[in-house]
Amino acid sequence: MPSLDLMSSGLNTVRQGQYRASTAAAEIARVGVEADPAASQAIPVQAANGQPAATTQVDSNRPVNLVDSLVELRLGQREVEAGASVIDTADEVLGTLLDVTA
Repeated sequence: MPSLDLMSSGLNTVRQGQYRASTAAAEIARVGVEADPAASQAIPVQAANGQPAATTQVDSNRPVNLVDSLVELRLGQREVEAGASVIDTADEVLGTLLDVTA
C-alpha cells in the first residue's frame, strides 16, 4: 500500500535527521573540551539504572568546526520537520482512503 510506504519513508527521514542532529550536537558539545585519552575509553552510564547511556561516537582527535556543526544541526532539524510532514500527509491520505471505502 503506497501510504504505508510513505509512512516508512517519513520515519526513515526522521531517524536520519535525529542522527544528524545528535552527531552535530555531540560535536558542538566537544568544543572547548580538552582531549582526555582515558575518558574516550570510558562508557558513560545512566545514573538511574546503571545501564550504558546511548551515545554518538565522535572522533575526539580531530578539530571541531563550530560553523559546520551548527549547519549540520540545522539540517537535522529540517530533515526531521520534512519527515514529520511526510508522515502527516500519509496519515491524511490513509484517513481519506478509509473514509472513501467505508
